[in-house]
Amino acid sequence: MPLAPLPDLPRLKECLSVLSDEWEGRRLDSDPLLFPHRYPDPADREVVAFLAASLAFGRVASIRASVERVLSALGPSPAAFLAGWDGSAIAPLATFRHRWVGPSDLRRLLRALSVALRRDGSLRALFSRLDAGGEDYVPALSAFYETLRADAGGPRASRGLGFLLPSPDKGGACKRAHLFLRWMVRTHGFDLGLWRSDGFTPARLLLPMDTHVHRICLYLGLTSRRAADLASSREATALLRRLFPADPAGCDWALSRMGILAECVADPSRSRCSRCAVAPVCRRSRARGAPTRVRLTPAA
Repeated sequence: MPLAPLPDLPRLKECLSVLSDEWEGRRLDSDPLLFPHRYPDPADREVVAFLAASLAFGRVASIRASVERVLSALGPSPAAFLAGWDGSAIAPLATFRHRWVGPSDLRRLLRALSVALRRDGSLRALFSRLDAGGEDYVPALSAFYETLRADAGGPRASRGLGFLLPSPDKGGACKRAHLFLRWMVRTHGFDLGLWRSDGFTPARLLLPMDTHVHRICLYLGLTSRRAADLASSREATALLRRLFPADPAGCDWALSRMGILAECVADPSRSRCSRCAVAPVCRRSRARGAPTRVRLTPAA
């Protein structure tokens, strides 16, 4: 697929706005964000959101089962449990495994949270202490995870722990880290907005990038990069900031639903394209000659 020129920004903005409106408030059941919504206490929501985002890789059913198992073991208040945890074995998690994450990886992750909660009071306080400002949150997010890796204790991070506590400044997409931050900072839709009172702004968020979102970004001309990495996330976000300066990651819920729920697949059928709000600005849809579903005003 040849690289696309800069997309028609007014039309792209209109299509993305329609798409976002269509998915607003829909299909929470398809996302790990459903777990923190079960808890009324903001302290529990924050901890549960971090755990759910950390384990949000693999099949949806597997993610749900793993998060459910962890939360069941931590009791009715995961934040209180971890803040008072003495590090002793948690019997229901002794045989835990989520793909390549084993029980020792999970135990060290929980230890990191326990140490951070006792020292800083909350993950928000820890992040706030490390954030020096800037165009995006990558430096603060990297320092945040570096601190948690140190708090995890033990020997050098295993593959599993390194995956749970990544390094966003190393060039990878680190989708789950940016997803957690989106949940904490944004207040629209299902996002929790727990950190907004500390002055964190959605304007600095990056679009969380995974293979689904990256593919759709290629179709829409938001990125020309072939890898779903930090650079492609920044490239797509830079364009989205021109359209939605105050909330460039605001369309992430809609874009990710398109991939997760197979509304946009690698080889889309005409029927899918014909009912898609972004079909008029989608290179793949136009290449297939799919009919336009949305009436757009003429571009200025």
